Amino acid sequence: MVQLSSQAEAGRGARCRPVARPLPPGLLICAEAASAASGIALDDLLAPGPGVRPVSTARALAIYLAHVGLGLPLARVAEGFHRHRTSVDHACRRIEERREIAGWDHWVGLLEEQVRARLAGEGGDGA
Repeated sequence: MVQLSSQAEAGRGARCRPVARPLPPGLLICAEAASAASGIALDDLLAPGPGVRPVSTARALAIYLAHVGLGLPLARVAEGFHRHRTSVDHACRRIEERREIAGWDHWVGLLEEQVRARLAGEGGDGA
């Protein structure tokens, strides 16, 4: 299923934006947590392409929570978020660098605890 942009509907031949594909439960929990914490819509976070900086930062946070917070392998996170493994590695490094900022480390630590608790409450394994 594909959603058409308003330009495509108007017959101007604009590119189509695919609808986000479903994520495994653990990755969805991370994406939802990052979306809620950053104020970025979940659909924007899961959209293909890099997106504007706030979207890419929220996506990087979701990826970080999945890899570091839940301990999922980079390859599994990359597959789930439909990104290249090196992009996932870069996203994790971006968030790790931000953890040097006072307050961010505590905030991300709380998010990690939240996603672990939610996953445990749903009886999932993260994949």
